[in-house]
Amino acid sequence: MPGEPINEATVRQAVERHGFDWHYRHNTESTNADVLRYQQQYQREVVAVSEAQSAGRGRRGRQWLSPFAQNIYCTIGITKEIPASSQGLLSMVTGLALCRALEQSAVAMVGLKWPNDLLFEGRKLGGILIESRPLDETCFYFAIGFGLNVFMTAAELAEIPQPATSLAQIAATEVDRTQVLTASIDRIIRSIREFDHSAAQALIDEFAHFDVFHGRPIDVIAGDSRIRGINRGITLAGQLQLETEQGMELHSAAEISLRAVTE
Repeated sequence: MPGEPINEATVRQAVERHGFDWHYRHNTESTNADVLRYQQQYQREVVAVSEAQSAGRGRRGRQWLSPFAQNIYCTIGITKEIPASSQGLLSMVTGLALCRALEQSAVAMVGLKWPNDLLFEGRKLGGILIESRPLDETCFYFAIGFGLNVFMTAAELAEIPQPATSLAQIAATEVDRTQVLTASIDRIIRSIREFDHSAAQALIDEFAHFDVFHGRPIDVIAGDSRIRGINRGITLAGQLQLETEQGMELHSAAEISLRAVTE
């Protein structure tokens, strides 16, 4: 129910079955920051969950609206050996895992917008923010943060500066926030652990099926500039391939935002 905390014991058991530590708060600044501090202090894998965030962030420093006990705010701190050139693919691994978790929870079939948004019928349902810390040349500690709108009201959704929705608005059945969170954590941990960069092409092919902008005209926005082209999918390094009148361009996730062409 909205305003009711998760069943902490249930989620904690699921987390500890994977061998992760558990970090739960009613209020925090940011679960990503919690995980990075935890790793610095204990050098352990951990899952951090909070009922509210005072400084929740989306990509490129955007604020993430975080009312108490209405949504999911979670970060998974996980160690992974992966080439630096393949790190851009982890947001796709995470996004696909979340799509499967929501499908498993009988909530909804959702799509993805590269690099880190979950959408339902063009409205934002959730987002992913991944930060990393090198441990050696090939091994990294990743803070894989994700947020899902679960019980937000229409008035709260209207405060978000883009079309948005929540699981309660789109689900065919009653939403259990604890179940959705547990399924999401389980799927993400297993997917990140199993992913190998040698399987990058299969990942890209799967992502294309969920990518709501694949093959469509889009605007790529970088600062004050706007480039129009066709989304031709993702490279093996996780870059967007944009087919323009001048030829094919590659764009990195940290640099740009995407918008559908509606005119």
